[in-house]
Amino acid sequence: MSYNVDDIKKDVRVALDQNMISTQLANLGDIDTLSLDDIIESKIIDAAKIAEAEAPISLIDNAVSLPVGTINWKSAVGVGMGEIDLPTDFMRLVIFRMSDWSRSGKIITDTDPLYALQSSRFPGIRGNPQKPVVAICRYPTKLALEFYSSTAGSSVFVRQASYLAIPSVTETDGKKTIDISTLCYRSVIYFAAYLTALAYFDDSKNLENLKSTAEAFLKV
Repeated sequence: MSYNVDDIKKDVRVALDQNMISTQLANLGDIDTLSLDDIIESKIIDAAKIAEAEAPISLIDNAVSLPVGTINWKSAVGVGMGEIDLPTDFMRLVIFRMSDWSRSGKIITDTDPLYALQSSRFPGIRGNPQKPVVAICRYPTKLALEFYSSTAGSSVFVRQASYLAIPSVTETDGKKTIDISTLCYRSVIYFAAYLTALAYFDDSKNLENLKSTAEAFLKV
């Protein structure tokens, strides 16, 4: 859902008012309103990244279709491991499924111990259509998706593929907005409040309350 940045700043201020003690609020009062709003705004994208990166997939409702260009096959077309380049705004894979898979793939990264098993010469160990695996891999010049694996040959195709883009603020006719998963919104507010307060105060019980509240909104 698209949220107005000005509305987000108001909600972050409310979160700060509810969690900061009087002395801390007095210190915040020394900062003029415009400066504080600027600082809050500067934390919104970071807060959205944290919340949506940590949220269970069930809380994500703003995924977009993954653009699938050329699939690079390790052996023959539609057989074995395939590789797809990821877009530059990629942050998180939500779902990926090939047409010959019985379910969507288990998502891992190239640092996961399971990734090494995908190079096994034994078909039962590496990902297969019954127990597929999808790995997000960092190459020297790009980010890519490797999937293991397919057996249907040239008729195979990508059945489902969606991802979460890196959050960004867009401005239209002077109005700034940002797309945030609806069920992650409250978490984003408290993470933004936490990051804003952290810029002014040492770690304290109140700061940890802001952080723990943000994390609590991500639990299902």
